Amino acid sequence: MSSRPPNLNLRHVPVDPDPPSPMFMVASRLLHWSHFSSKQQSLPLATVSHPSPPPPPPQSPQHQQSTYWPILSVALLLPLSTALVFFSLSTLPITMAWPRTLPDLARLGRELHGYAQSDATAVAHIVAVLAISAVWKHAWSIPGSVVWNVLAGALFSPAFATILMTALTTIGSAAATLLAMPLAPLVTRFFPRALDLTRHALEGDVDTKLHAPTIEPEPRRSRQSSAWVRLSVLRLVGVVPWSGINIACGVCGVSLWDCMLGTFIGCLPWTAVTCQIGDILQTVASHPSPTPQTVSSLLTSPAIIIKLVVLSFLSLAPILGREHLRALISHESSRDATMPDESLKRARWSVAWVHDWRTKIRINSRSRSREASEHELTTLVDEKRALEQHLAAAAAAAAAAS
Repeated sequence: MSSRPPNLNLRHVPVDPDPPSPMFMVASRLLHWSHFSSKQQSLPLATVSHPSPPPPPPQSPQHQQSTYWPILSVALLLPLSTALVFFSLSTLPITMAWPRTLPDLARLGRELHGYAQSDATAVAHIVAVLAISAVWKHAWSIPGSVVWNVLAGALFSPAFATILMTALTTIGSAAATLLAMPLAPLVTRFFPRALDLTRHALEGDVDTKLHAPTIEPEPRRSRQSSAWVRLSVLRLVGVVPWSGINIACGVCGVSLWDCMLGTFIGCLPWTAVTCQIGDILQTVASHPSPTPQTVSSLLTSPAIIIKLVVLSFLSLAPILGREHLRALISHESSRDATMPDESLKRARWSVAWVHDWRTKIRINSRSRSREASEHELTTLVDEKRALEQHLAAAAAAAAAAS
């Protein structure tokens, strides 16, 4: 018996014979989100969620101070060292502190020469002031070091002046290299490729790319030993400014010993030239002969002619021997040039053999990896279709049960 009230009329409404159940809708939405589609023939690569690295902690004030303190120290050293140079120049009994023209230089030379003749301590005083000012010039790349070389050649003997000014130039260049080291992080950040090329040029690391990536290159020290040779050649040729070489050595981290040795050897001929010029000018200006001589007769004397010949040789030797210096660089840049022919051929053959086998292995591994990828893709597609059929059957069963 029906429990329906007698006055209740039912109206038949057309209803879809298979309405989608909530479970079926949820399963369809999950399939859509998972990019599972019957029309799709390939599956996307599974993405593995790696935990993102934590953000770097903010730099503490102490770390920032340790970063910027060397740069601030270099900036403070400039006025302090300049004040020391001017104070040392003020202790000399001279009328002017800085020669600007040749007459000023001649007058300064006469005053210092007269002061040096007075006492032995006067010579030490002049050498000390000359050393402070010369090192300051080279350390801060201040122009005018040639004037100091000429002045030293006029005051002392050419040999002593050459050794003294070469040593002072070496010390000043080492100081410039040390002062440029705090700038390395800034240059590395803003000019990384230029810094890398400069480092390879200074250290002779030009054949690293010729080796196989898995072949261990030669030890680093075998290439660093030729840095002083390259620095010597760069200073002898005179194409690159010496101040630029000093800064590059400091920024690129060249060994201080290589920098000093290359500076001493490279600047020795040019320092000898300028000191000889000072000695010749002092000889022409002083007229040491008791008999009066003209300038032409003085220049044609055997001593002056020998000095001029030596001066010309020292001036032209680095330029004329530029090709030999470049050949020296190419031979010193790698120790492979000193290996015997048989061992060199054997090493080259072994490198070529490794390259050949690596290429074959890479090709075979690529073909095998491609076949394995296709097989895995087919398996995943089959599993996907089976999963779709299982979900559809489950959804139909749920709809029938409801």
